Amino acid sequence: MVIKKSTILILDDDTSIRTVLSQAFTRLEFNVMATTKVELGLDWVKKNKVDLVITDIMMPDINGFDVIDRIKSFNINVPIIAISALSTLSTALEVERKNIFEYFPKPFDLNKLIATVQKALKSLKVNFYNFDGIIHEENLPLIGQSTAMQELYRMIARLIQSDLTVLITGESGTGKELVAKVLHNYGNRKNNSFITINLAILQDDDIENELLKYTPFIHENKKEIDNLEKNYKGTLFLDEIGELSLSAQFHLLKFLEKNFCFSTNNSNTKNYRIIATSKNNLFELVKTGHFREDLFYCLNIAPLYLPPLRERTEDIPLLIQHFLKNDQNIINFSNETMDYFLTYSWPGNIRELKNIITRLLILYPYETIEVDFVKKILNDSSMIDKSFKLDSLKPLSKLIESHLNRYFIENKGQPISNLHEKIIMEVERPLIEMALVEAEGNQIKTASMLGINRNTLRKKMKMFNLLELSKKHKGSTCLEKSISRK
Repeated sequence: MVIKKSTILILDDDTSIRTVLSQAFTRLEFNVMATTKVELGLDWVKKNKVDLVITDIMMPDINGFDVIDRIKSFNINVPIIAISALSTLSTALEVERKNIFEYFPKPFDLNKLIATVQKALKSLKVNFYNFDGIIHEENLPLIGQSTAMQELYRMIARLIQSDLTVLITGESGTGKELVAKVLHNYGNRKNNSFITINLAILQDDDIENELLKYTPFIHENKKEIDNLEKNYKGTLFLDEIGELSLSAQFHLLKFLEKNFCFSTNNSNTKNYRIIATSKNNLFELVKTGHFREDLFYCLNIAPLYLPPLRERTEDIPLLIQHFLKNDQNIINFSNETMDYFLTYSWPGNIRELKNIITRLLILYPYETIEVDFVKKILNDSSMIDKSFKLDSLKPLSKLIESHLNRYFIENKGQPISNLHEKIIMEVERPLIEMALVEAEGNQIKTASMLGINRNTLRKKMKMFNLLELSKKHKGSTCLEKSISRK
């Protein structure tokens, strides 16, 4: 039963929201005090006239988090529910840092808000989180304000200070490793190591031994144990576990059972935190017998799902701005180009979008990027991706051999000359072009990556008509005009 005549303070500069909330809670027999005047609301809190506060984060002339600090200085026990139209990862983290009862991105579900108010008035929230540190939005790698991303931010913020094992699922290129690093870098293990275990390169029966290298209690030498202390209590990141064979899964399970999954002494308070990822639906693999059920339930303590880019296309303009923020070139996208970005399926997700933007910066010689050029790049990338998937198990020499076989068949009976030079140029141009993209146009890094000196690189860039195009990367970016037109 809800406590009758509890008083709710609503602080929001949006008249419609104040009206809707006031009417809803009045019908439920709450006392409601609603205002856009922060000082007036704070005075009511100070005089103990308020049992719960609903406040907007974006208040006029004052930061909503500063308002929350002042509320808590008057009454540390009053439950606070925050609402905000500016829904980012940093907002969610700051909400948890300040021990706010609940956070709702706008627009929110009124019934869920009412249920949360009723819950808050029954019991105060335990101060479970103790995040210390300044959150800088520009340092956070997750970008987006879609509904899917807002829910993800809330889940990450709740897991940030816990030691629960996390299983992150999502297609390739959705940012699973970025999420894992956020959980580590902003959590209570941030001063210890983030250790990536590449299980894919290990033999099945070597997996357990490799993992045990990072476990101090199996070492008899005290010096070895001391050297492991910084790593110990860190995070073990197990990437793409859905790719493991059943035999490898057995060895991984043995290690986890011994040290994490079924410990009775709260081992996660002193052992590593486990964060695992998979691009496959592990539950479906369990049903088909391709993934161990016991390993799945050992890892699936706190599941996080990362949506593909095609399911949050409204975030694409924000992602593009983020990828271009360090560039000094003034470029724009035509309306048709932006429309195409928003309707393209993005099979490579965020990774594909980032790579395409980088290539456009380096290779496109004009100020306004037209849709035909974008389509060509995306279609070429798609064909390369399909070819790579079909031949991914073949070494490069075999791929070249297949190409040469087709070349000789197509030119059978025709005179062939300068074949060596032609093949070298066919291989060398995309090699230099892709190295430039990877090095973001930096010629020194590109030369180092290729193992050639810079003068040689410049000669080859001139020969392949890449020299002038690469200079585009030295400027800055201005997408605001093209994005604002959308």
